[in-house]
Amino acid sequence: MSPRLGRMVLRAAIFFFLLVSIGCSRKPLNEGARAVALSVITPHNENIRYEFSRAFSEYARQRYGWEVSFQWRDVGGGSSSILQYLRNVYSQSETSGIDVLFGGGEYTFQYLDAEGLLEELDLPAEVWEAIPAEFGGMEMYSPRKRWVGNVLSSFGFLYNKELLRHLNLPEPSLWEDLGRPEFFDLVILADPTQSGSQAAANEMIVQSAPDWPQGWKKLLLILSNAKKFLDNSGAAARAPSSGECAVAVCIDFYGMMYVSEAPDKLGYVSPRGQTAYTPDPIGVLKNPPHREAAQAFVQFVMSQRGQGLWALPPGHPDGPQRYRLNRMPIRKDFYALYAESGQLLAANPYESGSEMVIDAGLREVRYEVLARLVYSAAIENASLLREAKRRILAKQMDESLVARLTRLPENIDTVEEIYQMAEQMKDPVAAERITTEWTTYFREQYRQIQ
Repeated sequence: MSPRLGRMVLRAAIFFFLLVSIGCSRKPLNEGARAVALSVITPHNENIRYEFSRAFSEYARQRYGWEVSFQWRDVGGGSSSILQYLRNVYSQSETSGIDVLFGGGEYTFQYLDAEGLLEELDLPAEVWEAIPAEFGGMEMYSPRKRWVGNVLSSFGFLYNKELLRHLNLPEPSLWEDLGRPEFFDLVILADPTQSGSQAAANEMIVQSAPDWPQGWKKLLLILSNAKKFLDNSGAAARAPSSGECAVAVCIDFYGMMYVSEAPDKLGYVSPRGQTAYTPDPIGVLKNPPHREAAQAFVQFVMSQRGQGLWALPPGHPDGPQRYRLNRMPIRKDFYALYAESGQLLAANPYESGSEMVIDAGLREVRYEVLARLVYSAAIENASLLREAKRRILAKQMDESLVARLTRLPENIDTVEEIYQMAEQMKDPVAAERITTEWTTYFREQYRQIQ
């Protein structure tokens, strides 16, 4: 062997020895980590899923030594679809195979809680102390502590400012503005039997009136201006951005998100004094496959770090990495912690003074009754309702025709009858029969107007 070749072999041997030594002296990054697959069912969009899965995975790696992989479950549709899916699964099994329900409005959680399909939450005392038991007449968490609101939601409408200017129409500010004659065929809404957000918004509209008949009149005048009804509120909220309509009823999250993307083109309003704040909860489902990880995820979401993802700007140490989520954290102490920073993307709902105090008991009882009533009046009879409204517009909003359009069926025209009807609708067969009867009633009303 030549001297030169010998030196090359020696250097190669030394390099290999050093490489092996370094490799042996350093543990692989996640050696010994426990793999955890967390299954979460949610109506939340991809931005929220990304930020919470990324942040919790990092937190769990540091805190517990876990390597978390998320399995996001999507059953199509909104909160109503999720509720029906979970009910069906639990009717056949003691477990759904899913750990956590994340978002979807408090109605879904109230039903699951009442049916024994949620587990008690293991949260520190300081979390419960930071959340009011009630706000604006609404429960913020389950009395049995089986669900807890993690953000607050309000409801309103997103509108296309450019389109309204083109049509020479003023920007709406109150619910009744959407029912004005000039907004005919310019509004898009969701089906309340599919969308919990739309069902909640409908209740706000009704309760913002002096009584039930006047509330129904206000709501039906808005429904009669609808260009179409979509299956979920997310799809409805996209419509003003594309110019498909001038106004869409939606949850504040969608409204603020789209406005932040196009502030010159779009506006959003939660009608002052006409909408209450409602909790958007999180909970652990009965018999979760990964109970420890499920409880840990809820604890993270309810921590100051988790709350920060909702309302702090991207890049903030306690905020999201990529996306502005633009939602209102539910913990009161969160606002005190970050108020001086000037970086909050959400207003403090506890200081606004603009919320409506709602009759939560009536709201809960009326939920399915109102959803089915709207379905009968506006979804099943959509084309007839539009033609009836055209006739009324041609008659300069003749009061006698408006009265016929907005007249309630005799078996549901008082609050007392709402309670009776809610009791009857607990029987699915009776509920379908009543819905069919209402559909026939409204069909005849609209035909008589024409």
